[in-house]
Amino acid sequence: MGRLKHWARWGMGVAAVGLLTHCGNTIEPDETASGLAREGRGLEETRVFTPVADARVEGDYPSQNFGSSDSLKVDGSPEYTSFLRFEVSGLTGTVRRAKLRLYATAPTATGPAVYTTGSAWQEGTLTFQTKPAAQSLLSRVTSVASSTWVEWDVTAAVQGNGTVNLAVSATGTDGTAFSSREASNTALRPQLVVTVETGSTPPPPPPPPPSGNGWTFHGAAQGGPRYVFGVSADEGGNLWVAGGEEGLFVLQNGQTQFRRFTMADGLRPYGYMLDGSAPAGEKYLKVISVAGGPPGVAFVGYEGKKPAAGMPTCEDEWDAAPAVGRTPDASIYKSGDADRVTLTATGIQVVHYDLSTGPNKVSAEPRGREKLCNILRIAYDSRTKSVWFGANHGFAWGRSDFAGYGCAPGTWDYGCAGVMEHVHPAINAWNADQTRVVLLTDAYYGVSVAANGDVWFGGANRSTRFRYGTNNYNYWAAQTQSEGSSYAWNRYDIWPDAVGEPNVPTRAQRVDDNVSGMAVMSDQSVWVGSWGRGLALLDANGARLRTLSTELVDGKGYVSAVAGDPLDNSVWAGASWGGGLSRVQGTTVRKYGTGVLPEELVWMRISDIQVDRSSSPRRILVAFQGTDTTPGAIGVFTGP
Repeated sequence: MGRLKHWARWGMGVAAVGLLTHCGNTIEPDETASGLAREGRGLEETRVFTPVADARVEGDYPSQNFGSSDSLKVDGSPEYTSFLRFEVSGLTGTVRRAKLRLYATAPTATGPAVYTTGSAWQEGTLTFQTKPAAQSLLSRVTSVASSTWVEWDVTAAVQGNGTVNLAVSATGTDGTAFSSREASNTALRPQLVVTVETGSTPPPPPPPPPSGNGWTFHGAAQGGPRYVFGVSADEGGNLWVAGGEEGLFVLQNGQTQFRRFTMADGLRPYGYMLDGSAPAGEKYLKVISVAGGPPGVAFVGYEGKKPAAGMPTCEDEWDAAPAVGRTPDASIYKSGDADRVTLTATGIQVVHYDLSTGPNKVSAEPRGREKLCNILRIAYDSRTKSVWFGANHGFAWGRSDFAGYGCAPGTWDYGCAGVMEHVHPAINAWNADQTRVVLLTDAYYGVSVAANGDVWFGGANRSTRFRYGTNNYNYWAAQTQSEGSSYAWNRYDIWPDAVGEPNVPTRAQRVDDNVSGMAVMSDQSVWVGSWGRGLALLDANGARLRTLSTELVDGKGYVSAVAGDPLDNSVWAGASWGGGLSRVQGTTVRKYGTGVLPEELVWMRISDIQVDRSSSPRRILVAFQGTDTTPGAIGVFTGP
């Protein structure tokens, strides 16, 4: 069984800079074209502290003190390390962010790292021989330009008032220098910038009740989350909501208040180590996708843990760390993934899908593969007992009735892991300066199941019909028909580049599709939404039949989610930058915006649209994501 190597890719039109054997940082629509708000509730206050002591040490002068110098130096050969001490006082509230800022007076291509360090040093006596050891890595930067401010995230070292000791250490032999607290220009001296949440603002009132038009709304007043990233219904009519860092919410059929579940209840946003244990380190919970399953069951997708500033993402950590001689951080590379959550009499029962591949399964990656962590969309297919995951780098399959991870310690196989990962309809392209060829694959928000068990997947650059049912449920045969060099016909360029395969497009020749959603209709045609290009209708073979953009409710075609309506074979499309929803049936476009939706919701992003087929009439479920000032909501439409 042959598998393809996986390379770096571009996301949302950002040019790659070199040929890699792992992927670069994911740049998702949520963070670029859509401009998400910060998930905070309270008032914030920022304080700037200057150091009470700083000094560098030099390996060539092991007994000399440089505490009175106006320069902090960092280098690997000869070895220079710089130390800073801050006294943080007067803070009230919870620390949300802390940054170390240094003004660079010399450039470097290998940016320094910042660590916590001990307190047993004094500015006037510190030498290379007496320097304290570096302790916990906080963050690093990749490069430094001269005459600029450089920032490191040091939030983990600043918990409140007290003394903060930091060490700035080299990651290479291309040294750099920064202004110290003795610099003659006081504006260029080191800074510790601390932001605290000083209090909570009362939540705005929930959306008003609908004035008819077939809409009902659920939100904060019913115990719903502050931010709504996804909404779905299981076959029993229970309403499930992806509530971001607040966790998973369910409004059980017949109830009026949501129940909330977090890691304390059993959610598991992290995978298994090869010995079966949990990864070490702080765990991170953010529920970003959900799909209803059998009665009382939902499939839940997580976002991977964000790394320290300048460090590799959950997609890259596994491959990037060994390349620079360090052990990969399991709290990063094993974060994210998905769960199957089942309601019980007392809470929930959770089965985890660890979306990875163990060692010695892929010839090009004998250590194993850790790529999929941000689970963007999920689709459940009861006919094939499948659950399909659209993710950051590709897509994957899980058995929907999986009993739970059962691999014996030290072993791994597809059956005991319950998953198969990952596939992507990637293409080759030139990097920004046309010096190297890279592989493009990213952000598979499009996931929709066809009647025969095939699955349509759409990503940032290409889409595919994953021919799972066509190949009698043979995952690997379907993979070949999406990835193989002779199957370019099954890699769909919906908004075409200037050149197609086997040609390699330059950045100027690319028109990235940036798919945000897919919906297979009853006649097996497929509607495709794009974050920036509107809607496209494909036939069952992938040929484009029509497009819409300015005809939609926002007048631009910034589409964030789509769903097919079984009532009349129309398609619903949500606006990414606000405006409401469009509903396309034939040549008619109905608009649900101002005058139909509560005004508080009109200008929110529609983060998800799904259909509840468990009731009659069907219910159209709409996730209004929420903003800094107004909580999100779930809209339920039962009208014609």
